[in-house]
Amino acid sequence: MATLGTAVAVAGVVHAQTVPDPVRDQVASARLGAGYAQMINLSATPDLSAASYRIDGLDPGAELDVLRLPYQAKWLPLSDEADLYWKVEAGGLRFRQDFHWNPTPDAAGIFGSKWTAYSVGAGVLAKVRLGSGFSIEPAVDVALARLQNRTSYGGSATVLQPALDRLLFNWHAAAWLVTPGVALAWTDAVGEGRGRVRGHVARSWIASFDETDPVQRFREATNAYSVRVEYLHPTAWKALERSMSWVAYGSYAGFFGANRHVLGFDAVAEVGGGLEVPVAPDAPKAERVRLQAAYLFGSGVRGWTLGLGLQY
Repeated sequence: MATLGTAVAVAGVVHAQTVPDPVRDQVASARLGAGYAQMINLSATPDLSAASYRIDGLDPGAELDVLRLPYQAKWLPLSDEADLYWKVEAGGLRFRQDFHWNPTPDAAGIFGSKWTAYSVGAGVLAKVRLGSGFSIEPAVDVALARLQNRTSYGGSATVLQPALDRLLFNWHAAAWLVTPGVALAWTDAVGEGRGRVRGHVARSWIASFDETDPVQRFREATNAYSVRVEYLHPTAWKALERSMSWVAYGSYAGFFGANRHVLGFDAVAEVGGGLEVPVAPDAPKAERVRLQAAYLFGSGVRGWTLGLGLQY
């Protein structure tokens, strides 16, 4: 995180033998909670794809891996044109960044830092058909998450371990998330295939608890958006007696608000494709299994994804 590098530099001025209160004050003033909240949000938000990212917009650069396991199913009909769905999701994130600390030309040090986040959540989603292929999808999700940091000290940085451990590095915290969101989608036949356009926006309120130290406590709001375009076309191929289709897609997703740059990037584009097969042979428009690959790119970020998942 951009602000964490500043905190390392400032905290490094304080010698390890100094009482910890000045160090705690310096770490608290860096306001790192925005970055912690964004990492937790990334483990739970559906807007940014599960993928491996390289973040060049941070100095030094960082690596980010996101994994997400969602599932949803129809719960009950609300009317002839609306249905209510329930959904559950588990997610994980790993964020790696190394910080160099060189107090003198002959004394090089390094902090090898890794944050890991896990989240489990559930929610409800309404799909309201508006006609002409349009639908609106309001949703509310709640989730619990855990964020932990593991850091190794090397070289001259080892002298700072007594002062920085459990404050800046080597700590954990839990958090809860509440995320309302809404999507507008259009789906219809396009030539011999089917097109889909979907836009989504969500706001998450995130608050920590059970922190290793009160300096890690935070209460933040994060905002995410996405726009996705897909085209699905049938093929002559079959798998397990089910007709296969190829799919091409593109998306643009990111964060907005005051803290949108905290992880070194605020938006990412994705271009990819794959193959789909329906779960049930007699219901090709119901749940489908998709094998896909994509390239992701943006200002200060690049990445790739290869996955197998369910489409709804």
